[in-house]
Amino acid sequence: MENKVWFYRMKQNMSLRELSRKTGISVANLDKIENDNTHDILLSNAIALSKALHVDLYELFCIKI
Repeated sequence: MENKVWFYRMKQNMSLRELSRKTGISVANLDKIENDNTHDILLSNAIALSKALHVDLYELFCIKI
């Protein structure tokens, strides 16, 4: 699966620490999300990522089957 969180973070030249600061999500959890090492993402975290990265929630987490 293409990692859109990583893509949009890189597009904005944002470090994991900066994204962590903006979202309130720990660097460790962000790393898990970016490396697809988590099965579930809390809706509140998904919304925080969407807002911090200025990307529509659907665009970030839409999964094509």
